[in-house]
Amino acid sequence: MTTRDDQGRSIDQAQDALHQAMRGGDVSHLRELLYEGLAFELPGESVVGRAADLDAHASGATRFDKLSELHRSTLEHDGHGRTSSLVDIVVFDRGHRIEARMTYRRFWSIIEGRWQVVAGSAEPSA
Repeated sequence: MTTRDDQGRSIDQAQDALHQAMRGGDVSHLRELLYEGLAFELPGESVVGRAADLDAHASGATRFDKLSELHRSTLEHDGHGRTSSLVDIVVFDRGHRIEARMTYRRFWSIIEGRWQVVAGSAEPSA
């Protein structure tokens, strides 16, 4: 049985909304989807929190020109879950163009009535 948040969204619909917000640099929607205490591990083992991620999108330091999901697996139960996505991206990060195939893993929980990413990671895929 699929758990839905107060907005009627499944975890997969929340993930779709997150990808759309990332593509559009939509900081307002990102703020809704990212937990205040977010810890997200980037390639190179650096960890970024919600405030830094939102600031990077708001300032344009991080901008996705392409984010195409090739495959997704989802596990969820009782308001908690995990998504793993294989994606092709083109992102500009502090002026550097990066084109890569990445695996994004996100851990989600329903907090304050909505699906939010509480932790995750991104790593290059072959």
